[in-house]
Amino acid sequence: MPIVKWPGPWLTQAHTIHRVVQINMRRIALHTLLLGLAFSVLLAIPFVVYHQAESDNNLSLLQAEQVRVINLAAGTIHQEMGAVLSDLRYLSQHNELRNYLAHANRNTRLELASEYQILSRQKRIYDQVRFIGLDGREEVRVNFNDDNPEIVADADLQDKRDRYYFEETLWLSPGQIYVSPLDLNVDQGAVDRPLKPVIRFTIPVADEQGQIRGMVVLNYQGQHLLDKLRALGNGTGKVWLLNAEGYWLMGPTPEDEWGAVLKDRSQQNLARVSPGLWQQMQAEESGAYQAGSSWTHFERIYPLLDASLPEGTATFSSPVDADRYYWTVAVELSQSAMQAANIVLLKKQWVVYGALVLFAFLVAGALAFAINRNKALSQVMEKVVDSLPQLVAYVDAGQRYRFNNMAYEHFFGMSPKDIYGKTMLELLGDDAYQEVRSHIEQALAGHPVSFERELTHKGPGMHDVVVNYLPDISPWGDVRGFYVMVNDVSQLKESERRDRQRRLELAHVTRLASMGEMATEIAHEVNQPLAAISMYSAAGLRTLQGEYDRSKLEDWFEAINTQAKRASEIVRRVRRFVQKGEPQLGPVDMNLIAREVAALLSHEARSQEVEIVLELADGLPPVHGERVLLEQVVFNLARNALDAVLAQSGVRRITLRSSFDAQLVYVEVSDTGPGVDAALGERIFDSFVTSKQGGLGMGLTISRSIIEAHAGTLRYTVNEGGGCTFIFSLAYEARR
Repeated sequence: MPIVKWPGPWLTQAHTIHRVVQINMRRIALHTLLLGLAFSVLLAIPFVVYHQAESDNNLSLLQAEQVRVINLAAGTIHQEMGAVLSDLRYLSQHNELRNYLAHANRNTRLELASEYQILSRQKRIYDQVRFIGLDGREEVRVNFNDDNPEIVADADLQDKRDRYYFEETLWLSPGQIYVSPLDLNVDQGAVDRPLKPVIRFTIPVADEQGQIRGMVVLNYQGQHLLDKLRALGNGTGKVWLLNAEGYWLMGPTPEDEWGAVLKDRSQQNLARVSPGLWQQMQAEESGAYQAGSSWTHFERIYPLLDASLPEGTATFSSPVDADRYYWTVAVELSQSAMQAANIVLLKKQWVVYGALVLFAFLVAGALAFAINRNKALSQVMEKVVDSLPQLVAYVDAGQRYRFNNMAYEHFFGMSPKDIYGKTMLELLGDDAYQEVRSHIEQALAGHPVSFERELTHKGPGMHDVVVNYLPDISPWGDVRGFYVMVNDVSQLKESERRDRQRRLELAHVTRLASMGEMATEIAHEVNQPLAAISMYSAAGLRTLQGEYDRSKLEDWFEAINTQAKRASEIVRRVRRFVQKGEPQLGPVDMNLIAREVAALLSHEARSQEVEIVLELADGLPPVHGERVLLEQVVFNLARNALDAVLAQSGVRRITLRSSFDAQLVYVEVSDTGPGVDAALGERIFDSFVTSKQGGLGMGLTISRSIIEAHAGTLRYTVNEGGGCTFIFSLAYEARR
């Protein structure tokens, strides 16, 4: 049986640890096949149950959609009929009709016809708008004329006394409306071709004396309503509209429609085609009928009853027999529609089932692969962890070691077997345990801990280590223990110490170089008190050769003592500035440092006619640092300022300023020189970058490194009047 390495796509990195895991491919293939078949059978059971449930649900949804379509159809019918009745009431009362009834002449009739023409053009749902006199003769008529309404000439007006809607309207009183059945338009005694469905709305009108003079007739284009109803059935089923006798106004096919009007279709009615459904429609206002595998929902609609009005409310004009004028709206759901829905469902299920089966085999393969791989991977990971130079361990809530790598043996001289089960107190010893006890308690409280300490090594000496405790928190929030990771940083600490030493030596060299540049000024400064001492001592010796005045000798000796102290102070200041040694951290008075630096540069400043101004804040708190290094920073900045102002022919001034706020102490060195070269910018703090002739370019670099080593910042700003100001800030001694 071959053993191969798994060439998975996630193993593309050359250094990944998965490449060393050995995989048995035959065993994985067998397990994948068995598990995949088992998963496929289990998945099939819920899919069968789900398919049956979804089929029933689809039927329920389709039936609910039938009911929704019927409700929409009812709303559409009531809306259309209500709009037509509203227009009819308006036409029976508007001024042009009143004028025509009061003064029947050509002009008033033309005005009435124009009003009808405007209405027809705006509404676009009336095939004819007419006024018919009591003799049955059309007095005014406007034809829709394919969306181009026109007023019919007098010669083309017709006699409608034999039409049923005229006869029905003659029986009405003012305030009553007659609505004809939805049938086909008849012109000159013949049904229009193509078929033109129409509903005639008529209302009698009376003059100012209350005498009926005629009737207003609206021929509503029924096709407008039928098109709206037919659009509701798209995708759901066929929408039917039947009259009270069971004839289709809108049926399964165009050949089934208008059997009540067209003699050749008189046999096409629901009573003959589906007697059971017709009987149920006669017996019930609404319901559902099943014939074989098809379902038909129906509801009786009373289009002339305004459902929005409370019962008993009277309007100005109301249709007669509105409670007996009804249609039946039905929606047929055929077996083919239900099968189409189920086929769509079945296709989706097969796609999902196929995807799940494929996924099941993938899961089976991954599961078989994971079992084999994880076993080998655990062995590899154990080797990797044991090979780490860091100490890695796991400590439970009882502070007992439950795992540790081989680095513990190298560090403590004890094998993992010897350490397992021991408490941290037993391994570390009482003294070391007491030092880390508070950190252990924090880790067991669920807080990550990181700290540095010295740890006893099995070899000679102590080792500096960084210890991290990472809590192991369960999903329920309980701390089950913590992971211990210990890094030996002894070499890093030694490297930092050497780097710090080199920085101190470089700073010392820089101070010596600064003093070398000032050698002439320092010699001149020392020479003045020495010359004074020589002069006073020579005068004293001459005086002692003869008679002398004791008080004069005392004054000379006092002057000699003062000048000696002056020379000693100059030498002391220079020696302290250039001294070399380990940094002594402590409180530092920055005002005192400013005064010392001003004194060091005072002779050269006077000789170059440069004014040094001290603006030192009273009550300045001390900062935490090394006095000599901080003095070197102020000296470097002041010396740079002195070199800068020497290039000026105007005001030459250096200002040393101190201030403080609630958190920091600020020291500023400002000058009236030409300022920092804009081309250099922040690069002036880089090594070997300088704008001075013969300069090394290290002063500002060393100054910034010293300030940053004291956890401070050093920056510069350009003065508005010329020159620039270097500012550094340090924290209070009390805040550290």
